[in-house]
Amino acid sequence: MKQELLRILRDVFRSAGYSVNGSSRYDLVAEKGGYRTIIKLGADPDMSDLKFFADMVLEGIGLYVSTTDVNPDVRLYGEDIGLIIWDRDEVAMHIGRAVLADIEGTASGLELVQRPSAYSNVHSGFNESSESGRLSEIFKGMDVPLRENASPSHNSAISASYLDQTIVPENTIGPVHLELHAAPLKLTRDRAAAMGKPHVQTVQAVVLKLVPFWRYSYSLKVEKKYRSKIIDISGEGVSYLNALNGNISNIAVSEVSDTLELPDNDYELKAQIITHTQARDSILDMLIDEHTKDLRFDDTKGEAIISEHKRFKPAVEDINLVIDLVYMPIWEIKGPRNSVELNAHTGEVLTHPVDDDVEFM
Repeated sequence: MKQELLRILRDVFRSAGYSVNGSSRYDLVAEKGGYRTIIKLGADPDMSDLKFFADMVLEGIGLYVSTTDVNPDVRLYGEDIGLIIWDRDEVAMHIGRAVLADIEGTASGLELVQRPSAYSNVHSGFNESSESGRLSEIFKGMDVPLRENASPSHNSAISASYLDQTIVPENTIGPVHLELHAAPLKLTRDRAAAMGKPHVQTVQAVVLKLVPFWRYSYSLKVEKKYRSKIIDISGEGVSYLNALNGNISNIAVSEVSDTLELPDNDYELKAQIITHTQARDSILDMLIDEHTKDLRFDDTKGEAIISEHKRFKPAVEDINLVIDLVYMPIWEIKGPRNSVELNAHTGEVLTHPVDDDVEFM
């Protein structure tokens, strides 16, 4: 649902005259009239999530879009630090306005995001009318109530998209450059199809997905003393946590840049589900568990051997942890019965799906 909503938001902003691009640290960047809006999609944010996002907004205004209701204290905190917050009902309202404006041919003049001073007046006047209540159903089945006898024009991309419950990107010929912290794409679409064919028998579709991973590097060196022994707990490494499903991945990455070149704009930019705070907590718990040592000490008293078990583990403050978000290009080769995914950076065939939409055999 989050990925579908992200595609809808991209299409809604474009229909309203915004130029919309992906970015390395957030989900979308929308610009209109020289004013930039940084968009982050999430669910049930807390104050640390909003602070982390606000710190990344270096110019323009940050818009946090939540698929759930937002705690009033969290909302107030976010607005105090300069963010715009759209919760579930407000997202439905804005999407509904865009759909109706598109049908009427007035979408290009629609201001979805106003400057903060103007936005506060709009927000304070928001009320949950029966129309916005019906529009909130968009999150349940992506059904948007349209006026009776209204029919979308042939050029109405957004109206058709909602009726079909899918967003088809504009046809762009030639390479596309995204401002995205990502591993370069090195495997072509044709080569990916050829490599995937033995796994699916008949290739029905080849889809390029840009999947977010939390890349983390860590180091720790701790010495615990027990009796006359020194217990050394040390380690270091780099790994990746899938920001869609929370799994640790051994996906290979040899280089990362801040611009990603794609053959065209036929791709899916996946929205992260695991927040920075959730990733950090999960990684720390895992590292503590991995570097915990259970040792047995034997002592002899007379003819008896007495065994003692002790557990030694590092504390959170013992671990030096650095986390950043990296996108991986993934080719999904779809067949009639199953799919296979390939690392578009290295050409490696993946043994585990990167999201929940893929059915491996």
